[in-house]
Amino acid sequence: DPPLELGRAQGMKTVERGKTTIASQIMKKTTMPPVESKPNTDDILHAILPPREWVEDGKHYIQYVTNQPATRLDVIQLQESLDKQLMERQARETGICPVREELYSQCFDE
Repeated sequence: DPPLELGRAQGMKTVERGKTTIASQIMKKTTMPPVESKPNTDDILHAILPPREWVEDGKHYIQYVTNQPATRLDVIQLQESLDKQLMERQARETGICPVREELYSQCFDE
């Protein structure tokens, strides 16, 4: 889903270019609804994959994981984009490669 602009940022730790640290996002506790009420799929999804928050240009943004499945075309386009970036950045095909590791990490974030 596209990010939501929440207004002016308040009290978020920021590092280089307004990104929050992963540690600060992990330390946030996500609360689930009481056991008596049955949680909906969005509640479970947001508990497993919490929303991404960051500050950019003094504005606070939050991005939630979508509950819509990826289409076949989405997956094909992502694969083509990954292959193109791997070639452009000359990632090694064998062994440990920090470039490949970074690109795969970005790919799985999508």
